[in-house]
Amino acid sequence: MNETQSERIPLILIVDDDRTMRSLLNLAMEEEGYKVAEAENGEQCLSEYTHFQPDLILLDAVMPDIDGFTCCQKIRSLPGGDRLPILMITVLDDHESVEQAFNAGATDYITKPIHWSVLSERVRRLLDGDRSSAELTAVEEQLRQHQAWEKLTSNILEQLVSGDRSRDSIQQVLFSIQEWLQAARIVLYQSDSQTYLKSVATKYKSSKNFSEADFNLIAEYGEQYQQGKTIVIEDVSQADLPFALIQQLKQSDTQALSIVPIKKVDQTLGWLEIQFSGVIPQDRLLLNRLSDLGNLLAIVIS
Repeated sequence: MNETQSERIPLILIVDDDRTMRSLLNLAMEEEGYKVAEAENGEQCLSEYTHFQPDLILLDAVMPDIDGFTCCQKIRSLPGGDRLPILMITVLDDHESVEQAFNAGATDYITKPIHWSVLSERVRRLLDGDRSSAELTAVEEQLRQHQAWEKLTSNILEQLVSGDRSRDSIQQVLFSIQEWLQAARIVLYQSDSQTYLKSVATKYKSSKNFSEADFNLIAEYGEQYQQGKTIVIEDVSQADLPFALIQQLKQSDTQALSIVPIKKVDQTLGWLEIQFSGVIPQDRLLLNRLSDLGNLLAIVIS
């Protein structure tokens, strides 16, 4: 079972060239209930950061080769390193050294000899602040997604009100869906005319020929499709599909996809196939919104 954000135990990366100090810091952090990883120099720190993706780094300022200031700057340039709490530990407490620590990107600093209760409080405060920041970022992302969804459905409803059911109009709807989902391509198949419309980036294509892979997918998921259930394949390479079909999908750079049945009452009008070039997570909100899209498209093409 995966740990939730609130249950997950923070991982602290301790970086110090002094073995005794690393041991003392390790003991102090484990007593606070944190998980610990260690690095004995700046170069190893960069490697361990990439490997462990820690929640906080305790970084000694004075080390041979790559010192803590340089190491801190390098971490800030790595993926995710710009948001990571870094607590610099230094024997230098003059104004210039403190300013250098902050200029290098340190979140906070503490001097040696270490007051262990102060260290514990600083670590706790930094982790709490980072957790709050992550939660705020998640809320902002949810809001952004909701606003994008509202804009998409508003555009489709405006299209319905206008009464324009031309091919160009429907293709514009497909492109709006593609932009909302950040998908590689969107394919709409209409059963009555046995034609499909395809949106790829800013170019639209239409044809009488639907690919063999697409029809094979419908054959594999025929029962769910007939029941009107939205199908989401999070990772094509891990899907329970024939090897030949997986290879066909990979050849078109499809790593994940969704098939949305388009039905009006008991009549199947076609389906919407959404192809992604990366793996996508499957969640209830996405499934509900894809189902709503199918209902809207049923009105658009009927």
